[in-house]
Amino acid sequence: MAEQIKHGIEMVKEARISKKRAAYIEVDEFKNSDLKKGYYCYNCVYYMKALGGKCLIVHSKGKDCFGKNSDVIAAYGYCPLWAPNHAIVKKK
Repeated sequence: MAEQIKHGIEMVKEARISKKRAAYIEVDEFKNSDLKKGYYCYNCVYYMKALGGKCLIVHSKGKDCFGKNSDVIAAYGYCPLWAPNHAIVKKK
């Protein structure tokens, strides 16, 4: 996990990328899902819940790949840059 955090810090130093470039999506049907299971932003190592829905890699404001515009990275969102936060991901 330390390697992932170092990687995230390096990415932030360069600059965050847009939601569309990151292929970020929000699917409203996942709002009430168990976010500790699956590939949601909620359990990604780059997701910062304490900051109100921010990501170390992706800009919070803007449109996702479906054209949905918002000012946060939703806990139920997803992008291919996802890396598991093993401290909260449920074990089977």
